[in-house]
Amino acid sequence: MKVVLNEEMKKIDKITIEQYGIPGIVLMENAGLGVVDEIIQDFDRTSKVTIVCGRGNNGGDGFVIARHLFNKGYDIKIFVAGGSENISGDALINYKIIKNLNIDVEEIVKDEEISKLKESISHSSVVVDALFGTGLNSDVHGRAEKIINIINDYSKYVIAVDIPSGVNGNNGQICNVAVKADKTISFGFPKLGNVVFPGAEYNGKLVLKDIGIPNKVIESINLRRSIIDKEVVGVSLPKRNRDSHKGNFGKADIIAGSIGMEGAAILTSKAALRSGLGLLRLYIAESLNAIIKTSVPEAITVPQQEMRKGIIGIHNIATILEGTKGTDVVAVGPGCKETPELSEIIQSLLKELEIPIVIDADGLNVLAKNIEWLSQKKSKIVITPHLGEMSRLTGISIDEIKKNKVKVAEEFAKKWDVITVLKGASTIVASPDGKVFINTTGNPGMATAGSGDVLTGIVTGLIAQGIEPLMSAIIGVYIHGLAGDKAAEEKGEYGLIAGDIIEKLPEAIKEIL
Repeated sequence: MKVVLNEEMKKIDKITIEQYGIPGIVLMENAGLGVVDEIIQDFDRTSKVTIVCGRGNNGGDGFVIARHLFNKGYDIKIFVAGGSENISGDALINYKIIKNLNIDVEEIVKDEEISKLKESISHSSVVVDALFGTGLNSDVHGRAEKIINIINDYSKYVIAVDIPSGVNGNNGQICNVAVKADKTISFGFPKLGNVVFPGAEYNGKLVLKDIGIPNKVIESINLRRSIIDKEVVGVSLPKRNRDSHKGNFGKADIIAGSIGMEGAAILTSKAALRSGLGLLRLYIAESLNAIIKTSVPEAITVPQQEMRKGIIGIHNIATILEGTKGTDVVAVGPGCKETPELSEIIQSLLKELEIPIVIDADGLNVLAKNIEWLSQKKSKIVITPHLGEMSRLTGISIDEIKKNKVKVAEEFAKKWDVITVLKGASTIVASPDGKVFINTTGNPGMATAGSGDVLTGIVTGLIAQGIEPLMSAIIGVYIHGLAGDKAAEEKGEYGLIAGDIIEKLPEAIKEIL
């Protein structure tokens, strides 16, 4: 499913109206009817409905909603924030219809008039937020802030029109204050602010409504952002023949682990194997072999002579490069510690290998100090940074990245020609060609040590099975989140650990298939 920015949706509306002759007031009518359908589905005619409208097209949608609910016998009350004198265009037409029907409208132009809104909301079964929609591009203060706070404090149930008022549709940031909806009805496409955090948390349940935009309009616009869903993932996972053997499901090499960080190597390896990988070789320091071999007996460990306790490095490079001949993918970084030896390994891999490389954790920290090495690569690279690692890679503060996760990932992927998986709530997968994919699975319980190692293993295992690296990243983040959701259902979010995610991987993949 495609996701749009505010300006992209405006362009879609403009083409629909000007090139295909579908009047804007028809789109507004369809939008309003979409919300009405949801209201009558959940609330009967004995319900009182308060509709809070702004003076733009979002308010116009609210007037359409009010008219149809009035005609169906609902007890409605309309409030127009800021008064009606500046309402224009299609919204004005629908406002005049409301007045012609003698439906009572309260205008909030003074602070003391807000008390009427508070009283109406307190006695309503549902409140419709048609205040700002996607037209908001600055922080909310003054009277509008008070209105939103009253909606949040006194409503029993809130339905937001298109996007909760106060959420920036382009990046999901909260414009000082925002409506906390129980359900959000978005039109045509979800807006980016509907699906990335913190905005996504204000939606409640997100429902999409078709308002009659022709398919030809969509085909004429290069929409580069999409939500990752089960259908896309399901058709991309290869089906297995009954006469298969392990060689059919790929070979992967993983370079991971160090003293005290053996767990990272174990988790990455287990996740790769649980993702369906046929054969795994794990390059580790020889002093770690016993504990890791015991924990992951299915992996072929390749113990390496150590320069320092638990550290492999410069004198192992030739062995590692020779060993990667015949393998399908190499992953490097989890639990390795940021050492000069790891730097030598990563630089050599980038300069020599022509197979995909997945870089995570300490590998990213090394890369952050030597970012120009990416210009030397011969293969497709997948990086899987969390916010802190992304900050080190880009030099952008974590706070700034949080405000523009999609943009930061998108620009980094383009600049350095790497598939960028920016982890976190609504994990972002950005492709060098400008396409962006937003994940919707996962939960707060997955914010636990080792969860990132699990994702690295999944993506590595999928690439080894012959799935193109970008699609492996897309599938990987979805399966990772789905397995985490299943683990949370069983154990709760508080008690979730990375190993629980691995145990649920087969169940998640089975459900998708």
